[in-house]
Amino acid sequence: SARNWAGYGAAVDLPAGLEASTRDLLTDPQTSGGLLIAVSAEGAEAVLALARADGFDRAAVVGRVVEGPPRVRVTA
Repeated sequence: SARNWAGYGAAVDLPAGLEASTRDLLTDPQTSGGLLIAVSAEGAEAVLALARADGFDRAAVVGRVVEGPPRVRVTA
């Protein structure tokens, strides 16, 4: 939503040419809640295996946390 984007958009780097409709998916409260599990790199495969065993066939690693200033970088 526009309100969500206004709250944290300044800390998000989007790829050039990203359509507004795609950006809207990142900020829509209906599509952004409850979709992310944070786990150590060492535990990622085990968590993916558990998720897939429970029927979440599309479970995947979608990012990583690195040191530095707080930013989110979205890539295609």
